[in-house]
Amino acid sequence: MSEAPRRAWPAMLCLGLITLVLVGAPWAFKLFSAPAIGQPCGGGFDCEALDGRCVVGEKGSYCTVVCEADEDCPGGGYCGLPPHDTWRLWFAASPMSERVCVPHDTKKPRPKPAPKPIPKPGK
Repeated sequence: MSEAPRRAWPAMLCLGLITLVLVGAPWAFKLFSAPAIGQPCGGGFDCEALDGRCVVGEKGSYCTVVCEADEDCPGGGYCGLPPHDTWRLWFAASPMSERVCVPHDTKKPRPKPAPKPIPKPGK
């Protein structure tokens, strides 16, 4: 008697579960144990919000969120570029740059955000 061939789906199921764990563990860490919005952070994307970013402020790095307008910013502030984050200021000319919520500083006037480049029609 011959043995029935094994199906490939258990191997695919194991591969899917391993992928889910490898992708899900960092996201779970980000959502449940990373710094909250407004809290100090280490850099990059290590903030608890999915659209959270760590930006450089006057007194160190802090967590904030990506925005498109001032209304998107929780707790006040404005949507723009942090004046102390030299990397974001340098990268602002790129169409791929992001604007983030920046808290108002009562000592300094509010900086005007850099204009986004307008695409030329027909291209």
